[in-house]
Amino acid sequence: MYENELSCTACTEDNGCECAEPGANKSLSSVIRYEQHKLSDPSQPYLFHLGNCGIMPHWHENIEILYFHGDASVICDRKEYAVCEHDIAVFGFNALHASPINGDTKHDCLIIDTDFLARNGIDVSTLRFQCVIRDESFAALFKNVEREVKLARDGDAFGDAAVKAAILTLAVELCRAYSGREDNERVRGSVIKRAIGYIKSHYDEPLTVDRLAENVNVSKYYFCREFHSETGYTVVRYINNLRCREAERLLRDTGCSIGEVARMCGFENMSYFTRTYKSIIGKTPTETRMTNDESFTH
Repeated sequence: MYENELSCTACTEDNGCECAEPGANKSLSSVIRYEQHKLSDPSQPYLFHLGNCGIMPHWHENIEILYFHGDASVICDRKEYAVCEHDIAVFGFNALHASPINGDTKHDCLIIDTDFLARNGIDVSTLRFQCVIRDESFAALFKNVEREVKLARDGDAFGDAAVKAAILTLAVELCRAYSGREDNERVRGSVIKRAIGYIKSHYDEPLTVDRLAENVNVSKYYFCREFHSETGYTVVRYINNLRCREAERLLRDTGCSIGEVARMCGFENMSYFTRTYKSIIGKTPTETRMTNDESFTH
């Protein structure tokens, strides 16, 4: 867990991960997570942690940079790369990535808020980064961020400003020397991943195709077509599937009434909730609750 609050939302499908890209290796895609970073303090638009041993496959909108203290490997968009001591690994906007545990090799992790970068004139949403960087001068920029973070945490009066300045210097060099424009296929996938992340964070709110398309800044027609192409689901079916899986969990694990569960999962109409729930789960909400109650009595 990182120093700031961080939450992971696991995929809800055991048979065919909803976040997985078409043709993905099942052993990898079955554990993919969308990771939502909650950066509650605007003066600290980053997460920084020392001494990680490995990371499970996941993706998010923010830039993640790892500094390695030994030999290991990383996976970025399902390609594996070897890394050595003092190497830097970079995972860009919505890149699926992981770092398998390799003995006692550790890495330091910096995650940079992309909104913070955009506000400072650095748009990384359409950039593809070199995954492994073996450059002493760039590694020194990373270590400078580490030093400033430590000073800020120790109470330095100008610490927050110094950390942001160090991060921006690192980001500019990264974009100048180690990036290129994304190809159209990956940009398309990025749009859908952003939409999925938004759905997972707002499934309990009223969601429409128009709202989602507007959120990712594409036309409604394009969004619906590409969403189905990337996920195999229509937008509405995906949302309902996610909501019903969460409703099933709440019916089993909490004492909330069926009506409360429906509202907590974004359903405003009970008859629609019951009908949709049965079509996806295979039983009604009442049957799920009764089955759960029976398991406690035996």
